[in-house]
Amino acid sequence: MKLLWFFVFLLALVGGAFGSDSASCPPNFERKDDKCVTPRPIHGTCREGSTYSAALNLCVAD
Repeated sequence: MKLLWFFVFLLALVGGAFGSDSASCPPNFERKDDKCVTPRPIHGTCREGSTYSAALNLCVAD
């Protein structure tokens, strides 16, 4: 019981290190080739905070 806090701390560090990869994209964006992307709307521009990439034909988060 004396080392329980240490194991909980280590588990939190491991979870934070490995769990942050998928959480780094903004909402409604998904990870593709180390970039956060979303489809471009048919009529309109990309969302605020993202730019259109002609090479990917997707909106890429800045």
